[in-house]
Amino acid sequence: MNASQRRQGGGPLDFGVFFFAAVGDQAGETYRLMLDCARRADELDLAFVSTPERHFHRFGGAFPNPAVSSAAIAAVTSRVQIRAGSVVTPLHPTARVVEDFAMVDGISGGRTAISVGSGWNVNDFVLAPEAYEGRRARMVADVDAIREAWRTGSWTGPDPLGKEVTLSVFPRPVQRELEIWVTASRSEGTFREAGRLGCNILTHLENQDPESLADKAAIYRAARAEHGWEGPGKITVMMHTFLAEDSAQARATGGGWLRDYLLTAIDLESKAVTAGGRMSGGKQGRDVLAAQAAQRKLAELGVNRYLSGNSLIGSLDEVTATAERVRAAGADEIACLVDFVGDSAQVLSSLDLVGELRQRFTGAANAVTDSDAAPAAA
Repeated sequence: MNASQRRQGGGPLDFGVFFFAAVGDQAGETYRLMLDCARRADELDLAFVSTPERHFHRFGGAFPNPAVSSAAIAAVTSRVQIRAGSVVTPLHPTARVVEDFAMVDGISGGRTAISVGSGWNVNDFVLAPEAYEGRRARMVADVDAIREAWRTGSWTGPDPLGKEVTLSVFPRPVQRELEIWVTASRSEGTFREAGRLGCNILTHLENQDPESLADKAAIYRAARAEHGWEGPGKITVMMHTFLAEDSAQARATGGGWLRDYLLTAIDLESKAVTAGGRMSGGKQGRDVLAAQAAQRKLAELGVNRYLSGNSLIGSLDEVTATAERVRAAGADEIACLVDFVGDSAQVLSSLDLVGELRQRFTGAANAVTDSDAAPAAA
C-alpha cells in the first residue's frame, strides 16, 4: 500500500477535544470541566484541545476569547496542541491576534494553533460594525498578515497620525510557523480557498454528511496541489461525542442533552435572523425559527439526524464504524464536541472511551506503516 492509498482510506485518524458549551449561569462549572477534560486529554495522548470564539449568546458564550481559554489550558497540560477554533479575525486587529497567540505559544512551549473564520452572526459585529460587509475578503487577507507578523516579528500599518509605520511585535513565539486552519461549512468555495492558502480545514457535519464531505475534501486537496503546497493538509471534523459501554444508555443520555443543546443553537440562529442577518453557513433566514414549536421540531430532527451516523454518540463499536466513514471521506482528525453533556462525571467517563477509540485507529495505522516498512521476503 502506497502513501496515497493510506491517505484515502487506511491512514491514521486522530482525535481531540472541542469545547462549545451552551452556558447558562454556571460558567464556573464550564471552565472547571474544560480544565478537567484538558488534563484528561493530555493523559490519554489525544491530539489537541480547542476552544471557540462566541459573543452575546449562551450558545458558546462561555468562550468570548479563545486566547484566554487557550492560556488556561496551556497552564494545565504538557503535550496536546492547543487550538482556537475559530478566531473571527475581522473582529480584531491582526497584530493583536499575533500578540495573543504568541503569548499562548510561550506559555505552552510551542503548542498553539488557530483556525480562522470570517464570522456570520450580524450581532457579533457590533464589535466592529465596519468589518461586516467585507468580512470574507478580510479573513483571507488576515491569513497572510498573521503568517508574516508571526514569522518576522514585525507589523506594518497606519498610525493615528496618518503615517504608515512598521513596529516590532512581542512576545516572540516559540514556533517559527503558526499552523492555521480555515473554518468551513457547506461552501465548496471555502474548501477551495483554504487549499489555495495552504491552510488546514475545520468543518462539521451540521449540513453535510461524510459522503458529501468527500467531494469537498477532493476539491480542497486539488487546490492545495494546484498552488504548490506540500502535502495533503489536514481536515478536522467536529462531531458531537458521547460514548458509553451500553449503546442504549449512550443514545438516551447523549441524545437528551443534545436536544436541549440544539435548542440553544437554534435560538442563536433565530436572533441573528431577527437582527437582519443570515443563519450560519450563509443560509437565508426563515421566519419559522421564531416559533417555539418549530424550534422544538427542528431540534428533534437534528437529534435524529445526528444519531443516524453523523455523531459519535453510542457504544465504542458503533462510533468506530462512524469514525471509519469519516476517515474514508478524507478526514485526518475528529474534534470531539463533549461539553453539550451537562454531567461532568459522564463527560470524563466518555472521554476515557475516546482514548480507546483513538487507539483503534492510530494502532491500526501504525500497523499498516510498519508493514509497509518491512522488507520483502526473499
